[in-house]
Amino acid sequence: MDYSFPIGERNVVFIFKHSINVFCVTLMCLLSGLSSADIGVIPKEKETFDSYISRVQLFLESNKRIINGDNKQAEIAAVMPYEYLPSNNCKGRSVGLLLSHGLSDSPYGLRALSRELSQACVHVRVVLLPGHGSAAEDLIEVRRQDWQQTFNRSAMALKNDVEFLYVGGFSTGGALALQFTQEHSTVVEGVVLFSPLLKINSSIDWLSPILEPVVTWLDHEESDDYAKYGSIPVSAITQAYKTAKEIRRSLVEKPLTNVPVFIALAEEDATVDSSVTRNVFDQFLTHPRGQMVMYSSQSEDRYEGRMRVINAYLPEQRITGLSHTSIHGSPNDAHYGKKGDYRICDFISDEHDFTRCKTENSIWFGEKGERLSSKSSYGARITWNPYFDELIKDVVQFIQPNS
Repeated sequence: MDYSFPIGERNVVFIFKHSINVFCVTLMCLLSGLSSADIGVIPKEKETFDSYISRVQLFLESNKRIINGDNKQAEIAAVMPYEYLPSNNCKGRSVGLLLSHGLSDSPYGLRALSRELSQACVHVRVVLLPGHGSAAEDLIEVRRQDWQQTFNRSAMALKNDVEFLYVGGFSTGGALALQFTQEHSTVVEGVVLFSPLLKINSSIDWLSPILEPVVTWLDHEESDDYAKYGSIPVSAITQAYKTAKEIRRSLVEKPLTNVPVFIALAEEDATVDSSVTRNVFDQFLTHPRGQMVMYSSQSEDRYEGRMRVINAYLPEQRITGLSHTSIHGSPNDAHYGKKGDYRICDFISDEHDFTRCKTENSIWFGEKGERLSSKSSYGARITWNPYFDELIKDVVQFIQPNS
């Protein structure tokens, strides 16, 4: 998944220069509006997961923007919610893990990880957040309460089917998991987070609520990826910003001390502020069995209290480090893996370099930014974790002793 918040210092002049014109367009958008039924599917109280999936299927059949008309059903299947049941050989008490994707993403990015965990006797469900899986415009009207309700109802439904409940997610989905745990700590055994959103990696993220009434998009491009959006409306960035701010405030007021939290993230994450995540983990997620795995391009392998640092600068593999989008990705994934059919190159402005990024066989991968561009002007944002198998072992070991 790649949600890259397009709020950056370089955009500020452009935003205010054009705010008058955009205001008129935005007003027309707001007046035309979308009904809540158009943004996606929220699980009903006590609804079965099969029923929820059926309703999502119907919604996507009518609302998903298809990139390749000959591939419609496969594109719909890619963004559907799903579950993986433990194998029949699994013994002992049942363990469930509810996961959520992040902003602009879909359940697809968590599929390889979910499949692996199910083989380790974990019952995994992954939801589709409202506003996602269909068209980026559906994010304009969505509110974080829609995401929270979807996650919370799905978590309680899974709790009814298993003896031990874990919750987790990627990026914004991770923030939703922490919010749920804060409110229901007595029913959650542990939390599993990948690149969790606790603070947007921007010094002006606070501008999003101010811009929202007058600016719909900072950029708006059609996605060439059937599994996620290529653009995010300002209103959705605002909802993510407020979600992160709320969970930080909540943890400061009431630290989560009775539930262990596992976090895996990249130190050089360009989307979320990894230093804030580490500070929150150290100060407010203090259960002694909590664990953090930080992939660093600059530091050597080491243990530091509850944190393990793994050096992710792998020049022999042409990898400068890991990215926000890569932590939970399998190198063998057919779409986002090492030899997958999709590369994230949309941050490259030069058309020739963009084409080379998309098409050349041997290129550099890493987090977008100076470290990657110093190696190559056409390097791609990495979407898989070369330590994926080790990550799976870490998550399984975290879940099993805590259960």
